[in-house]
Amino acid sequence: MRYRTLCQLASLSALCAGLFSPYHAQAAEARANRFTVSDSVTSVQLCGNRNQGSKKAAQPYRVVQGEQNGQPYLFVQWMNQPEDTPHWRGVAAHTQGFAEINDDNTGLSLSNLRCTAKGKAIQISANVAGGKPAAKRRQLQLEVGPALEKYSIVFTPALK
Repeated sequence: MRYRTLCQLASLSALCAGLFSPYHAQAAEARANRFTVSDSVTSVQLCGNRNQGSKKAAQPYRVVQGEQNGQPYLFVQWMNQPEDTPHWRGVAAHTQGFAEINDDNTGLSLSNLRCTAKGKAIQISANVAGGKPAAKRRQLQLEVGPALEKYSIVFTPALK
């Protein structure tokens, strides 16, 4: 009797694992495509304050740099503090990606990423390798904010 119950339990667990494994694989794939896999993040920096000069709570930008499958990526998040929170605990209110960097076909790699406040906006600079035309060294200057979806990006020498 013991073996029969144990075998039934083992069969039931194998069946459940078989049914749920496609859902787990799809969920993992969706996370990877949105670059939300936490172990692919290589650097996170808080930078600047969108409420500079006002009496409101600080609202910094968060710069997230990472690499996944050999492809670097960069995102900037507008952070807010939830109301009724005694300690600063940032919540991402908006996330901005950059096609010029995050595109799989650019072949870029970023190093020495630095972020500085520039009024209510931020300026990100980095050393860049790769891209076309091939250059030994390239610099990135990226200005973001304070308006959502507004940024300017300059590569020196320029990408084609």
